[in-house]
Amino acid sequence: MSTVVSRVQGVVRPRNAFFALTFLVLVSGCLALGGEEESRLSNIDSISERIESFNDFDLHIVEGGDSAGQPVVFIHGTPGSAEFFASYLLHPDLQDLRLLALDRPGWGTSQAKNQFDGTLAAQSAMLGKFLCSIKSSAPAQQVVIVAHSYGATLTPLLAMNHPQCISAALLLAGAADPDLAAPRWYNLMTEVPPVSWLASLSGFGLKISNDEMMLVQPGLELMRDRWSTVDLPVTVIQGERDMLVNPDHADFLEASLAHIPAEIIRFPAKGHMVVHSDRSFVIAQLRKLLQQLK
Repeated sequence: MSTVVSRVQGVVRPRNAFFALTFLVLVSGCLALGGEEESRLSNIDSISERIESFNDFDLHIVEGGDSAGQPVVFIHGTPGSAEFFASYLLHPDLQDLRLLALDRPGWGTSQAKNQFDGTLAAQSAMLGKFLCSIKSSAPAQQVVIVAHSYGATLTPLLAMNHPQCISAALLLAGAADPDLAAPRWYNLMTEVPPVSWLASLSGFGLKISNDEMMLVQPGLELMRDRWSTVDLPVTVIQGERDMLVNPDHADFLEASLAHIPAEIIRFPAKGHMVVHSDRSFVIAQLRKLLQQLK
């Protein structure tokens, strides 16, 4: 399903560092929280939490659903945490599945044991170990990823680097085209004092988030010639009114994954948070992907 929509984009110019930091706080709130969709999970009986330790990082995992079911791994954006997907872990229509949400290394209570590396390659190397550990513990199971924003930008690289450990992917509002992924004015401003100092002290994870965003374009550039190696069912959902991820990234994905082919779904009147605003539709697309694996 595909909808052609004309787009007009404006240019925003900051007046000063205060406006840049204010904008970043608003953006981080948008990415980290789903508003009323966000809920605390630690006191819910059907949910378990654990830390899995690897050589170079500790990973915080939140798990719900059926522990013997099909594994579905949820990967959040930047900033964010496993709780971004709380409503999915608790959703009654998904309780037959093994539902795993994680804090990406550097976020929540997941920590890299060495200096934080905000590159897509470093995140892929670390999360690939976790995904492959799921596959090795249950070889007959097929691991499916549901990822939003930065998580959806990262997931194709996971599929390129660890094809034996991932069986399908549902990508929500992710970047893919390096030509469209240049840092924006607020990213550039956050790299220099005094905004960089304020971002480091903000408590919102703005500096780490900005470090990741500054490295997205070179990371995608390294992936440019590898898309033909992605050989698994992929569904892309992109809102055409997304103010944080250029909707044209979906066009790049459609062209780059034509050999599969991937299913590219465009929502003309939706923005970046389609993951929560249209949860039932997202779940239906997840079920459709799972059917393809049978």
